[in-house]
Amino acid sequence: MKKLLCTLVLAATLATALAGCGAKFTCDLCNEEKSGKQYKEEVFGQEVIYCADCYEDLQNLGDLFD
Repeated sequence: MKKLLCTLVLAATLATALAGCGAKFTCDLCNEEKSGKQYKEEVFGQEVIYCADCYEDLQNLGDLFD
């Protein structure tokens, strides 16, 4: 029973760790290779991909003009 419990905990930990790893992409704003959540927008007909950090910065910049 103890071995089964340890196996289940290890499997859950591994699944949680792997779920956070997304495919790597290059942010079009900071030009850094990132993994995780990516945001896509279309600007003047071009698709722009940016990372969560740049997204947050853009949101904060937009709040200044509200």
